[in-house]
Amino acid sequence: MRIEIALQHLGLETSATEADVKQAYRELVKIWHPDRFQNDERLNSRTEAQLKIINEAKTVALAYLEKHGHFLLVGSEPPRKKKPPAGPRGPEREWSRPPPREEPRARAHQKPPPREEPKKEAPPEPEPEPEISFEPPAPGFNFGQNALIVVFILLVLVSFVILLISSMGETPADKVKQFTRKPPAVSELRKAMAEKDAREGFVAYEEEEEEIPEPPPESPQEAAVRDTFFTLGSDKEWVSTVQGPPLQIKGDIWRYGHSMVEFEYGVVIGWNSSELNPLKVGMIQDPSDEYRERYFYIGSLKSDVIALQGAPSVIEKGLWKYGDAFVQFEGDTVINWQNDHLQRLKAVEY
Repeated sequence: MRIEIALQHLGLETSATEADVKQAYRELVKIWHPDRFQNDERLNSRTEAQLKIINEAKTVALAYLEKHGHFLLVGSEPPRKKKPPAGPRGPEREWSRPPPREEPRARAHQKPPPREEPKKEAPPEPEPEPEISFEPPAPGFNFGQNALIVVFILLVLVSFVILLISSMGETPADKVKQFTRKPPAVSELRKAMAEKDAREGFVAYEEEEEEIPEPPPESPQEAAVRDTFFTLGSDKEWVSTVQGPPLQIKGDIWRYGHSMVEFEYGVVIGWNSSELNPLKVGMIQDPSDEYRERYFYIGSLKSDVIALQGAPSVIEKGLWKYGDAFVQFEGDTVINWQNDHLQRLKAVEY
């Protein structure tokens, strides 16, 4: 590497000293250290290549300082010209130019033979083109072709009117309610068995319906919290009430732009909240629990993380993400966590 290129990689001028070279090297190593991008293989490989260039630039700059003591002559030194290869030495070898080549003189009494030109063959006469007579079609109405066009236009108009009427009758919210409140399907086998029992006069034993106890009334605090967001365990009807109808439904995935909500058996099991389309998510904490710790650690429970960090932006199976930082669980217990340079978790190592 040339010294001019080394100074450009280090971001230094010709007035720099040895201390400036070392300071610039330390700053660049902090920026391009591969340990900052362990989770991204592409960025990790790029930082390793850049770090090799920085190390080479530092070595070239320090070697130049050790030899010259300064960089003031960098850029003003003329490029070195390569010397031509030396020939064989000795006085016994003499170089002489070859004598000029004598051109033969043309004799005056001899004339060159005449050049015979090839005879040109006459091109073949073109054959006369057959005359093509164009007769315009007789004016008239093509009933078959025009009838097909009219029928196609009528079908397009009728389908458009039907689609418009159906869209005016049901709103996206009504479609979500129909999707979340589907009646239980009755199989054809059960219907056939019921008809057979009715023909044979068999009366099935009717089990007494168990009385389902009413859930205890919610406290005003829990009711106020539930009106502002949805959380893990919320059903599809509550998500559509809080967040609104989704833009796309694909299986158990509801999408709201760049965000998504994942369901299993009709309840929320995870989400991914994007900054462009944030979700109204939250975590409900038991008001009777008093959590006095300032940090969580490996072995803490999910309730401890909720009390300190709040609702995560991404919930996957066994993984909660807060920005680029994450907390990993096994069951209900913290087994691993990692900070981000922008998002610092309230966690410590014990």
